Amino acid sequence: MISLALHPMLVAPVTFAILIYTEPAGNNNLHLTFFIAFFFSTALSITTVVYLKSQEKISDLDASRREERIQPLVLGTIYCAAGFVPLMIIDATPIVQGLMFCYAVNTFLVWFITKRWKISIHAIGIGGPMTALWLFGIQLPIIMTLAVIAVCTARVILKRHTIAQVLAGIMISIVFTYLQLQYLFL
Repeated sequence: MISLALHPMLVAPVTFAILIYTEPAGNNNLHLTFFIAFFFSTALSITTVVYLKSQEKISDLDASRREERIQPLVLGTIYCAAGFVPLMIIDATPIVQGLMFCYAVNTFLVWFITKRWKISIHAIGIGGPMTALWLFGIQLPIIMTLAVIAVCTARVILKRHTIAQVLAGIMISIVFTYLQLQYLFL
């Protein structure tokens, strides 16, 4: 249940919604900004995974086998990179543009790593958004730490990942998201 409740495809739109709708100096296109963020970070990826499953190109909706993850990750990188452009055009806030940029770059890194080793996408999917929220000013260390621990523990208990795979995912997502947001967007 934890893996589903804190699935990367659920965490992304919630994070974007918080960043978009609670920004006091946000732009006037809040709904359009959210639609763009949701469409490119989540809707396209979910549609792709469901399609690939229906075509039997992946065995399950999590693309549990390392080899099956390559195509969804490549497409996810393209979707998020493409989503960054309209967010820039409509002048979305820097944190929203930055998070979409992070999704593109971090997904590319996951794709690159996945070619040789399976890394936890769930861990990456919780670590990056938590870092963005922290930099945004939503600093709830106990809740955020518990969410990260819960996701990583669930993935290990379910035998989807090793401890090394979830730790690598968390470290990569936190470090790369922090560096990208702090030095390129904030």
